[in-house]
Parts: sequence; C-alpha cells; structure tokens
Amino acid sequence: MAKDYKRRNIFIKKNFQGKLILGYFLFVSGGCIFFIVLLSYFSADSLTISYANNNLQLGQTPIMLMKNIIAAHWIFIVVGTIFLVFVVMFITHRIAGPLFRFEKSLDNMLANNLDNKISLRQKDEGKELAVKINQFNHELSKSIRAIHSSSRAITDLIEHAAEKSSEIPGDLQKELQSLYWGIEDNNRKIQDICSSYSLRDE
Repeated sequence: MAKDYKRRNIFIKKNFQGKLILGYFLFVSGGCIFFIVLLSYFSADSLTISYANNNLQLGQTPIMLMKNIIAAHWIFIVVGTIFLVFVVMFITHRIAGPLFRFEKSLDNMLANNLDNKISLRQKDEGKELAVKINQFNHELSKSIRAIHSSSRAITDLIEHAAEKSSEIPGDLQKELQSLYWGIEDNNRKIQDICSSYSLRDE
C-alpha cells in the first residue's frame, strides 16, 4: 500500500458521505433530544428559581433549564455541531475513498483492464479487500498469459501436424486438414480473448 498517498478531494462520493454525515448528526441530535425529553419528564412537576440580569424568575424546571442552557451555551452548541460535521466528514472520507477506488477498479476489470492497482492510504478502511482484489488481478493476469502462451504453442503444433499430414494420401488428409482448420479457428478465438485483456506486469 502507498503510505504517502494523499487525496485532494474530501467529498469523493457526495451522496454517500452526505447520507452518513446526516445520519450521524441525526443520531447525536436524537440522543440529545431523547435525554432532554427524559429529563423533562422526570422534572415536570418541579419548579426552578432563576436569577438573571437582576431579575428573579420562577418557572417549571424543564422550561427554565432549556432557556438557561440555550442562552448560556448556544455558542458551544453551534461549535459542537460544526465540529461533529467535520469529524464525521473525515471519518466517512476513510470509507468513501476506498469505496470509490473499489468501484473504479471493478469498472476497469469489467472493461478487461487488469493492470489497475488499488492504492489506499495508511488509515483507510478496506485495505484487506484491496490486497485481495490486487492479488486476484495479478493471478488472473498470470493465468491469461499462460493460456496465451499455450495457445501460441498449439498454433505451432497445428502447423507442424499439418506439414506431417501432407504426406498422408487420399481422403484422410482432407479430413485431417478440416480438423486442423477447426482447431486453428477456435485457437484464434482464444488468442483474441486473451489479447483483449490489459494485464498486470509480473
């Protein structure tokens, strides 16, 4: 894996990252609202006295607490929300980046391009999967090279056998020539398939 590899674009998969950021935000916000509602339920029958700006205020505990919290700590709520969004953005970047790489690599594989290597950052998720995909492309490239090499050997054997069969008289020679042409035609198709792949270097 390339340890010094850096990505310049934070939003690689905007839809995916946007959904995750929104999901984390709603999860944290929902948890806060849940505990606020729980606290309000248990303190609904109590009163709170608040002294602010030389004024003495009396009211139900949940309402008084919410007013005081929002009035005194709104800046921390805003900063905390922004901080949460940035943290989740960087967390999702470690997932979205590899996911983008995997999709690109699979698209290349579908296009018969096996020479693409997946390179992830040191802290990215999915490094094990990247190693397996790279290894698969490497092994498949070796197999296709072996098939292509065997196909060329078959071509040489067909030519040699055709030369030998030319010494055979009569109808048997024509039957053998027909068989050679059929083998050569199928062998050419195998070579065409092998040639359509871009292979990894050994």
